[in-house]
Amino acid sequence: MAVSPYRRPRAQARPKSGAARARPATRVRPPPSAALIDAVLAWSDLRDDLGGGRVLLRLSPSRLAEPKLRRDLGPDAARLGDIAVIWDERDDALFRVLDGAPPPLAVVTRPEPSDEDQFVLTPAALDYIAQSQSRGRG
Repeated sequence: MAVSPYRRPRAQARPKSGAARARPATRVRPPPSAALIDAVLAWSDLRDDLGGGRVLLRLSPSRLAEPKLRRDLGPDAARLGDIAVIWDERDDALFRVLDGAPPPLAVVTRPEPSDEDQFVLTPAALDYIAQSQSRGRG
């Protein structure tokens, strides 16, 4: 059984003074806007049949580069390549919206080192190291 050298982060201790605790900042990616979904439905040129009356609609790189589309969407146009829509042709309705954008980067704060976070070799590990080093010299 392999042992991981990584440890789960511990909850930070509360400050003893009445000072407010600092919360780590997180970044949340908003869901695709209605304008983005409408643009995929209206401008999609890649169509994959999924079966059961459903199709996957996406935009090709050449369609993504069209100035009119980018001008109409403004800053949201950068996310167009990440959005795909599954359309149900039988019900003529939106089935699912897929967002393939990478998750936003989280701001991570490292906890202060403590005496408990030290790496200590066991006597068996020290013996093993000594034996392997003596074999290498011989």
